[in-house]
Amino acid sequence: MSKTDDEFQRAMQGVKPLKHSKIVIKPAPVKPKVKPKKAEEPELDPFSDFENLNPVGGDDILEYAKSGVQHKVLRNLRNGKYNIEATLDLHGMTVEEARKALAHFLKKCRETEVRCALIIHGKGHFSEKPILKNKVNHWLRQTEQVLAFCSATKYQGRTGALYALLKV
Repeated sequence: MSKTDDEFQRAMQGVKPLKHSKIVIKPAPVKPKVKPKKAEEPELDPFSDFENLNPVGGDDILEYAKSGVQHKVLRNLRNGKYNIEATLDLHGMTVEEARKALAHFLKKCRETEVRCALIIHGKGHFSEKPILKNKVNHWLRQTEQVLAFCSATKYQGRTGALYALLKV
């Protein structure tokens, strides 16, 4: 035994353990939280074609935010300050193809918890009013998953693309 062990043994001579009637319960091991699986949602077309919005032009800037979204959040989105986690390019698609692609894209974003996405709709250079740009503007307003969207910065398509802020 070392000198400190001897000192400890001498100091503990005559000490009796305390008796108590408390029951010691070990805490249960912490289980990781697992999100409950939702019932498999059928592939429904979540978008209505009934439009009550004024059509926008190819060079018009889009901006939308649900009530409750802070101005600073929208400003940061407009300035491209959020990391883009997913991109969807609708160039060259028909309206039906774009509708299905957008519905599928939003579903995948929800499953993978994507917070910010870039959606490229194009400017519709060959028509007076860009069809896909107007459809996407209308469709995104219809889903609860989209908190806000706005035209992208000039480095990512400006009026031919938009950033979408999604509910996680």
